[in-house]
Amino acid sequence: MRPRSSRSRVAALLIASLWLAIPVSSRSEPAKAREQKGEKEKPRLSLMVDRSVGFTPVIALFTGHLTGVDLHDPNFCHAAVTWVRIGPGQSEEEGYRIKEDPVCLHPREEVSVATSFTKSFTLAQPGSYLVRLIVEGKDGT
Repeated sequence: MRPRSSRSRVAALLIASLWLAIPVSSRSEPAKAREQKGEKEKPRLSLMVDRSVGFTPVIALFTGHLTGVDLHDPNFCHAAVTWVRIGPGQSEEEGYRIKEDPVCLHPREEVSVATSFTKSFTLAQPGSYLVRLIVEGKDGT
């Protein structure tokens, strides 16, 4: 009976490994296929930091990258940018907020969308911090 038990274990492991080897797509439809249908890609924002650990005080430089927006979209020309830093023991309401709401000072035909945003924060207390970047178009999206 023992050989039969080891065979069933091997079969179960083989089935599990085959199941794990099947690639899973994170998107239901590739961007090019959506583009051909006339659908636009949704704006996406990614945020990176130059250092994530260190001895206090730490000066951390955060960089946000905006993708999925037309570089000539007047809705995102000089978009409103809000940085939120929540320190150790703080609630979201107590967090430090910086809102940059620039105004377009150029002619309407000279639309230019910023896709990169940077801000440095001095992190003085030991502990974990949460930093958020919010980019809003003129229509509030």
